[in-house]
Amino acid sequence: GLIDFIEETLFSRVRVILSEEPDAISRCYRILTLLLTFAERNPGITRLLTGDALTGETDRLHHRIKQLFDRLETQLKQILREAEVTENLRPTMTITSAANMLLALAEGRISQFVRSGFSRRPTEQWQEQWSVVMSGFFREVQSPLVP
Repeated sequence: GLIDFIEETLFSRVRVILSEEPDAISRCYRILTLLLTFAERNPGITRLLTGDALTGETDRLHHRIKQLFDRLETQLKQILREAEVTENLRPTMTITSAANMLLALAEGRISQFVRSGFSRRPTEQWQEQWSVVMSGFFREVQSPLVP
């Protein structure tokens, strides 16, 4: 049903992003922007993502939405792990905390969209806020001294 559509739409595009973007910051930005844009273009489906439209529904549907967000968070963690190896970048907090914070930022914007009756678009001011978040997000990994 609808949850299958959401998963297929998001994760097929995530695969494209991963193949197109070489660096972690761009990958994370585009994946989260994809989520926000998808929510903005599909307000009815967005109510599913926030659980708003699942009131009274089975635990199975709640679990499917939880799994979708877990998969997104896992993807962000993987990107952050790879950044340490390929770009010598590490988040200023644990990878788990960093991925959680990034996803929570997007989820909060989606919740505001629903709460505003779909008038406050999740992509409004997103680029500016992203820049501020990223300004203190990564630090360079110190290479071990090789004798």
